[in-house]
Amino acid sequence: MKNPLMPLASIAILGIILMVVVSYWGLNNADKMLAAQEEKGQATEQAAPAADDPEGMVKASCASCHGQNLEGGVGPALADVGSRLSAEEIANIINNGKNAMPAGMVDPAKAEVIAAWLAEQK
Repeated sequence: MKNPLMPLASIAILGIILMVVVSYWGLNNADKMLAAQEEKGQATEQAAPAADDPEGMVKASCASCHGQNLEGGVGPALADVGSRLSAEEIANIINNGKNAMPAGMVDPAKAEVIAAWLAEQK
């Protein structure tokens, strides 16, 4: 009588061996794969915006939720936020959060610069 577990055990052992071989191959080719990604521009690092570039800071810190052109997205539109809120109110929201906006997304110094720029958006 044949043991019914032998085919399953054989498949499991073959799977483990295959997993080890593929992992070993991946580790040996990691540098080549990373170099290929960098050539295609998929793994490029973005420089942080300068302290005197508030628009760049907004795009780097706020655009993922508020839209690239501040048109809104996950967060509310900020294109005309200066007509609704003062720079102090905007800085308070950036630093302390409000509704779904988490507190402390940027450091307080950057928050002041961003708030001043956003207050000009009317």
